[in-house]
Amino acid sequence: MSCPTTRHSRLRRGIHTLSILLVLLGISSCGSDKITFVYPDEQIDFQLRNLKMPGLYIDTITDMRPLEQRQGEGHFFGITYPSDESWEVPATQIYAEALAQDLEQTHLVELVPLHSQADYILSVDLLSMACRLERSPLSFLLTGALGAGAGMALGSGGSHQAKMAVALAAVAILAIPVPTHNTAEAEIRMTLKDRSGNVLWQKSCLGEIEAKKYVTATARQDQELVNEHLTKAVKRANACLLGQLRQEFINQAGGTTSE
Repeated sequence: MSCPTTRHSRLRRGIHTLSILLVLLGISSCGSDKITFVYPDEQIDFQLRNLKMPGLYIDTITDMRPLEQRQGEGHFFGITYPSDESWEVPATQIYAEALAQDLEQTHLVELVPLHSQADYILSVDLLSMACRLERSPLSFLLTGALGAGAGMALGSGGSHQAKMAVALAAVAILAIPVPTHNTAEAEIRMTLKDRSGNVLWQKSCLGEIEAKKYVTATARQDQELVNEHLTKAVKRANACLLGQLRQEFINQAGGTTSE
């Protein structure tokens, strides 16, 4: 049987270890870096065969995202991110740069700096562009039970076992990665006009990505998840739209180009 001094010493060491772990976990979960949008290159060639490349002027990009996406939403079991405050630059600028990159790399159009130089004018409505992370409370019950079991095994009996069980359950809940369900969506509406302002074409596309990832309770891997999911959602939406835009250019030319 352990003497009271030994039990108290073990308890103090356990509490000290728990405090260090919580501090380290808190430090690892904090970060003030702004989120950037690392957009992947485009590999598809949408060049119009046997036709002059159209000159395109990108006019306005209007932010029409819902309030919960602009402000961010949720705290733990369900989080919508990034908020406007988290982005390095405004969402409209992020999308404008992604669109320009896709248009140039697909060789679909020649981007022109002036309205008067353009054959067509393109305006964009940004309807949605956000990530959602969701995790189940049952996952934390399981990790907590594992930690509590370890605490009971390591404790020296009685109240010490109970305290160790509680302490290690808390550590396990914070430290063990649990499965999370991640979704990213980007919904874009494009409107194509001629130089006189007549609407020639308007379409919207939704790009979605769903994935599972193991994440600890204190981790906020927003930058990593944006890179993995949201950039691909935007890529899917743009691929959908630019494919239809290409067909519209062919229709405007009388369908004379070879595919």
